[in-house]
Amino acid sequence: MRRALVALALACGCVPAGAAAQRIPLSGYYQNVGTVSGRLGASGAVGADLQRLRFMLQPALGPLEGEAALEHTFTWQGAGAAASAYGLLSSARPGDDWLGIDWTIHDSPHVIWRQRVDRLNVAVSRGAWSLRVGRQAISWATTLLLTPADPFVPLDPSDPFREYRRGVDAARLRWYPGPLSVVDLVVRPASTPYGNTATVLARGKTTVAGWELSAWAGTVHDAAGAGAGLTRSVGASALRAELTLREDSTGGPVVRGTVGLDRRVSLAGRDLYGVIEYQHDGFGAAGAAELPAVALSRPAARGELQVLGRDEAATQLTYQIHPLLELELLALWNLRDGSGLVAPAATLSVSNEVTARGGVFVAAGSAGPSLLTPASEYGPLPAGAYLAVSAFF
Repeated sequence: MRRALVALALACGCVPAGAAAQRIPLSGYYQNVGTVSGRLGASGAVGADLQRLRFMLQPALGPLEGEAALEHTFTWQGAGAAASAYGLLSSARPGDDWLGIDWTIHDSPHVIWRQRVDRLNVAVSRGAWSLRVGRQAISWATTLLLTPADPFVPLDPSDPFREYRRGVDAARLRWYPGPLSVVDLVVRPASTPYGNTATVLARGKTTVAGWELSAWAGTVHDAAGAGAGLTRSVGASALRAELTLREDSTGGPVVRGTVGLDRRVSLAGRDLYGVIEYQHDGFGAAGAAELPAVALSRPAARGELQVLGRDEAATQLTYQIHPLLELELLALWNLRDGSGLVAPAATLSVSNEVTARGGVFVAAGSAGPSLLTPASEYGPLPAGAYLAVSAFF
């Protein structure tokens, strides 16, 4: 069944050879990320290197269009390296591959080579309706950094490389009743470490008197859930909030929500953009003693948790000091145990197709006696640094 769906998507997503007038845009990028950090739970420094190669194709023929993206990731990591804990390698981790089109080519203690078909879908549009079936990127996030009401694959807030959101296997039907309104119906099967699950959700989004309002309901990984979001922009500022009510493994209610403010101001003739958000997550750890259990929980295994704490804050500042040079500062703070992670970075546009980015991660907080008994969320993480080059084509 799954292989048949893959073959159908490939057949529909490709343009026939006789359609010479149709353009088949091929693009992609190569990225190399080198890191150095302390060892997790030990002394001394250790390195890691991630190489990522991605090809993307978007053919179209009349009302039909398709997406295909193939990504190879080759990771070398020394024993005990903390690169994955910072989120640097988050996009190279296995996903919920229901279609069966991801492969691990090589896996050893220090080297992992994976192939992922990150997009493979076909879409048809007619009037105010559109249907897309296959692996695709879907996000219902309202807030920017901490997005607990996004029922699909939220981004890792500490990952500095978020160019492409991970695709999920789904069928998505969209209806546009007006220029500022959309109704979504998504059916997503997933293969998780705890077995196969289904997510079936309906969502509506509209704008009323300057407020962008959205709400969704249905099942998330076989459990009941509902969510809502709102955004209000005033000048260069925007207020964002999202709230979700979920069902835990025992059938009890779990509240997850984020409220945030972002604003763009002019500083010395350049744009300074800031975001600050607060999140309460009922799936998170109320204290350090609960951190190991949360890290091994079903929501964490399914990729639903961006952070592990019950109450957390996130701040990001971005300043363009030159048209070719941008500075960034990200901070995550666990409000329960007082630990935090600070990540300054700089991005340089070397050319129209090549960018270089470098940054460091500095954690603060109590480490605890061991990784299995941490005293705080971020305290056990050692300092680290990375340097990356990305070439787009």
